Amino acid sequence: MRKRLIFFFWCIMLLFPASARAEVQQTEIVPAVTAESAVVMDLDTGEVLYGKCEHERRPPASLTKVMTGYLLLKQLELQQTVTVSREAAATGESSLNLKSGDRLTVENLLHGALMKSANDACVALAEKAAGSEAAFAQQMNLQACILGCSNTNFCNSNGLPAENHYSSAYDLAVMTRAAMQQEVFAEIVQKQQHLVKWTDGRQLMVRNTNRLLREYPGAIGVKTGTTNEAGQCLIAVAEKAGKRIIVVVLKSKNRFYDAVALLDYGLSAERKSGILNSIRENESRQLSASA
Repeated sequence: MRKRLIFFFWCIMLLFPASARAEVQQTEIVPAVTAESAVVMDLDTGEVLYGKCEHERRPPASLTKVMTGYLLLKQLELQQTVTVSREAAATGESSLNLKSGDRLTVENLLHGALMKSANDACVALAEKAAGSEAAFAQQMNLQACILGCSNTNFCNSNGLPAENHYSSAYDLAVMTRAAMQQEVFAEIVQKQQHLVKWTDGRQLMVRNTNRLLREYPGAIGVKTGTTNEAGQCLIAVAEKAGKRIIVVVLKSKNRFYDAVALLDYGLSAERKSGILNSIRENESRQLSASA
């Protein structure tokens, strides 16, 4: 009886074309995500392991700062001192609360920009590097072209909403792959907290906005981003057994849950849903607290 059942099963399988069987297998393996665009890329080889509308142009919010950090590290020395302009100090949303005339090193401003997502720090650094933020944005676009990013155009250094400011999940993964080759960039984006210092002795402890650094084993970066138009965005990088994976999710309903599912997929992890459930429970508690 058992032999007949096994024979019957294989007969049924052979009735399906190979492409259909592959599609069934993929459906079983690839996780469903809420993000409208997403990509999973091998950091070391650049191979795309998963894509969902990965070339679609979307507002990247503060994921923009990956290119900002990458380009700044090619142009400025860490111990150079930056004097904050009135324009930089007036930059809104997430910030270090910089004042006109404040003086900080490039290193301290980079920590504020990449960890706390400080928009004012980005503008101050852009002005230091190129004379104006507009000029720096042009340099960002040139660098994006050099990297082969064909669906990207930056209008500013921080990702604040601007007409014609866009990128794609794939392009952002390419930028991240390049940025993670820079030792300083890689060190900053995996820090959970850092003490930012002004030259006059003032200090501010900043905490990384990327929760996965605390919640996902092997997480080593990179950046969160959120605006009303862009929605919840995240670039996450994790490593396991010598394998390093980049995940980008854009306009997600739950960016951390999506990222964990895709990191597990990319790393071929055998984890169950424990981490996913933990993140879901944390989100539920936060929603209840704000209600």
